[in-house]
Amino acid sequence: MSRTEKKFDAVAMMRSIRDRLSAEIEGMTLEEELEWLASQELADPFLKCLRDKAGQEAIEKSRQ
Repeated sequence: MSRTEKKFDAVAMMRSIRDRLSAEIEGMTLEEELEWLASQELADPFLKCLRDKAGQEAIEKSRQ
């Protein structure tokens, strides 16, 4: 059986992005993380809506 060399490794890309983001937000409080997240530009309106909703839910949970 011959193997095809990968041209794109989605798992490696996801891990790289996750590690970069984790290092960037390390040590932030919840409020700082939410501010950082809100400051990030998103081109996709659906992703922006999801981000905003997640932020509101996090704020509500932190008040409880």
